[in-house]
Amino acid sequence: MIVELVDSFASCDIEVVAVEELSLPLTQEGKHRILVVPSYNIAEMLEEILEEEEKSLAEVVDRELKEVHSLSIVDTFRRIAESILVDADLPLEQKNLEGKSFEDIYAAYALVWEGHEMLNEKMAVRDEEIKIETEATSVLTTEWVREKIEAADDVIILTLPAGSGYEAPLWVPMGGYNECPLPVYQSAVFKHWQEQYHVTPLAVTQDKWVLQAGTRPLTYEAALRLAKEHFIFCQYVLERFDTLGHYADYLMGNNEWDFWWD
Repeated sequence: MIVELVDSFASCDIEVVAVEELSLPLTQEGKHRILVVPSYNIAEMLEEILEEEEKSLAEVVDRELKEVHSLSIVDTFRRIAESILVDADLPLEQKNLEGKSFEDIYAAYALVWEGHEMLNEKMAVRDEEIKIETEATSVLTTEWVREKIEAADDVIILTLPAGSGYEAPLWVPMGGYNECPLPVYQSAVFKHWQEQYHVTPLAVTQDKWVLQAGTRPLTYEAALRLAKEHFIFCQYVLERFDTLGHYADYLMGNNEWDFWWD
């Protein structure tokens, strides 16, 4: 699997590192380094893309970047929400999000969970119990990598120019299955968060992204908007939290974000 991945990444700046020699966090002045945990899913997606396109990965990414740059963030969230609503038991008029604002898109998306307590937007009570529940330590440890790795003892480190972290989903495509957004939409969302919160991707597996935010929301209103964006992007972010309001509170105090899909 590593050999196939290395071949697919032929036009990329990569390094293969044994897990026992991995030093975390990955840092390099003027560069952005992303931990790629090898998986058959990523290898197969890359193989399919390259065979279908008959181009190098760099050429494919260059074309997809044009689409990323043409998308507004509202349109991106609209498309992601529509991909979820298409199978929802809702009237057609409620699934039509064309021309809607972000708040209207979120309201339509939230109808899938209508009446559920997790949609409660009230800010968490700032007591010691909540603080303990919402404090986080980095998931990026060598133990975590060993748990995620498939049939290999090595990982790949992808290096991108500083400021280009949002391109990572195009270089390491995972998504477009179940509720996981297409790589182009992932990249557009990462670009938005990079501009808003100086976010950079830290690691990717076959079903997970780990991101690092350089700044945090300064108001609860901003945190709630961000929590709604996260929820549309990946509904599973609320699995560890009682409500959307609790998750917004978490985002005001933590810089590491992780998203995973079944």
